[in-house]
Amino acid sequence: MNFPVPCSMISAILGDRGPLEKVAANWPLVEAALDARAIYSPLCAVAAIATIAVETRWFCPIEERNHPSYLRGLYENRKDLGNDQPGDGLRFRGRGFIPIIGRKNYEHFGRQIGMDLAGNPDLALDPAIAAAILAVFFKDRGVQRSADQQNWEMVRRRVNAAANGWTRFFDVVLKLVAASNNPPTPAGAAPIEDEHAG
Repeated sequence: MNFPVPCSMISAILGDRGPLEKVAANWPLVEAALDARAIYSPLCAVAAIATIAVETRWFCPIEERNHPSYLRGLYENRKDLGNDQPGDGLRFRGRGFIPIIGRKNYEHFGRQIGMDLAGNPDLALDPAIAAAILAVFFKDRGVQRSADQQNWEMVRRRVNAAANGWTRFFDVVLKLVAASNNPPTPAGAAPIEDEHAG
């Protein structure tokens, strides 16, 4: 892993929204996906972790679970989402680490990662595929650039225009940045003494 903060510390920072087994299983997939799209940086990693912490419940891909009639009301016949066939509203509901919505998005991300997401939308629930979608999403929207500039509000708005979950997102960002600037000493190694201290 490139990110200097171990999964155990990421899990501790996320609290009940980041069970260690989920972080340990899924974070390496997300990090590898960011690497594969050539957008990995430590601050982009912070943005990805904080985004997943807000967008999902337990650091794993989610599926929008509202009542079918509610989902149809939200998404059916939405030309802006590419939902132009009967049943598209329910079929192309949100799924993933960053839930993608609508036929158009499933087709776009499917092309980008080489998977038939429109033909099988539930593929977006597979953690490796959800990680690949997140990386494409970040690249398409220039999230790495905003993260590297530490423009955290813009990072959040590039994912969610209304900046929903901002307080939690920014809290996680601050903790991850602090932890990555002060990574833990490896087990068995003595901490380095500051020669100018004392």
